[in-house]
This record gives sequence, C-alpha cells and structure tokens, in this order.
Amino acid sequence: MKIGFTFKDKHTSDFGVTALTQSRPVLPEVKSYTFEAAAVDGEYDFSEANEFAREFYKDRVIEVDIQAGAENIGELQITVTRLSKWLRGKGELIFDDIPLVIWDARVIDAVTYKPEREGHKTVLSVSFRAKPLARLVFDVPTGPVIGDRIPIGSNIPLDMASYFIFEGRGTHKFINIGDAPVKPILTVSGAASLTCGGHTISVPQACTVDCERQVVTNASGMSIMNAVTGSFFELAPGDNTLYISADITVQARYTPRFIYNANFEDIDWGD
Repeated sequence: MKIGFTFKDKHTSDFGVTALTQSRPVLPEVKSYTFEAAAVDGEYDFSEANEFAREFYKDRVIEVDIQAGAENIGELQITVTRLSKWLRGKGELIFDDIPLVIWDARVIDAVTYKPEREGHKTVLSVSFRAKPLARLVFDVPTGPVIGDRIPIGSNIPLDMASYFIFEGRGTHKFINIGDAPVKPILTVSGAASLTCGGHTISVPQACTVDCERQVVTNASGMSIMNAVTGSFFELAPGDNTLYISADITVQARYTPRFIYNANFEDIDWGD
C-alpha cells in the first residue's frame, strides 16, 4: 500500500519520494509472564498480575519501503544523503491514512541502499520501532485545533473542556475517549481523596496529581509526596467513575491512547 508519512515534522513529499508500507501491526505484542508447573496441564499466566490488573504491551515494529528516483546517480546520491539525515534518531511518526494518531518512533536496524536502473532509482527499507500505543494529535480537554484532520461530523463536542471539570463532593463520570488505558493529570483545588478504578489517592492541599509520572506537586511545582497517601490510578477505555470526598474542583487532562487508530463514534458524552 503506497502511503506517505511525516517523521520529525518532515513529509515524504518534501524529499520527492514515495513510501510503500510493508508491515504495520494493528495490535502490539502482549508482555507475557507465564509459569509451567511440572504436574499441571498447560501453564499459569501472570500477565495481568499487577496493580492495574491488565496486560501490558511491547513496542511494535513498523516497516516501510521508501522509493526514490532521479535523473542520474549523482542526484540520487544527494536524495539518499538527505534521507539518511532525516531518518536518523527518534521523533513523531504520522501516516497519511491515519492522520489523527502519532507514533513515538525511531529507526532501527540498517537502512539498506541499492541503486537500480543504472542509478535512476533506489528503494530504502526502513524499520521503525514504535511505542506500543499511538497517541491522539490533541489532548483533552484542549480539543482539536485548526489543521487537525478531523472528519466532518465526528462525535466530538465543541465544549469538550466542560466534560473534564468535576465540581463538588460525590461521584462523577470520567470519560476516556481512547481505546487503551491512560493515566491522567489532575489539578485539584483543595484537600481531598480521589477514588477511581479501585485506587484512592489523598492530597493535603491544592496541587497537581500526575498519575503518569506518579508525582504530586504544589503551585510552585515542588513535590509534596511526603504528605500524600494512597496510590495513583489510570482510566480504562470508555466510562470511568471518579469519587471526590470534598467540596472542591478537579480539572483533568490526558492524551488519549489508541491500539491502532482514533475512533470517536462509540463515545457516550451523555451524563
């Protein structure tokens, strides 16, 4: 399948080349932890034996062929040199056919070069090692911006921010619009206990609770972990329940994660 892509803010068209996808796994490989007992059929699977009671994933490898052409071998070598500089290192990888998700990737293995047709053409085989989950091009509650290629009629409300502000003591619907678990960042206006997904974290004052980095900081950005009790939590795909123990305000943000591509059609924005 011929399809262009952007890597480190440069598109394949910027180099006058085309790309052919050879392999793009739609599912990442599960990190499997098993044990075989001598007197038991089969094996014990401990892949979900962790504090979040779910499977975790390995990086995935995405393979593409870059096809380059030129009038002569000299021009072809110039193009190959530019490509070699571009492909070095790591960055954001976005494919034209799934433009709403970003793969955090880097090139692995050697990029082979073999001129064909007397130096008028070459194919470079490139393997990207990408993080197991793709991330949406925008955060919530920020929402999409001009330039994001959101399909017309997508199930995304204009007032997205209002769905991620939780006012007062009690139970609140907390939506994860991705199809993979995500760890949110919470801005808390005062002392309270926050419970979600079977985990509770208690904070002594207004602060920021970063569940991804597992740190709680005050307004000055200083850690107050010595005064925090409980455990950080993550959001399962779809609807979650957040319980706030005090009459405070909690504002949430996160970058949605996806197994393969963004899909907003199944999101229930209702109360």
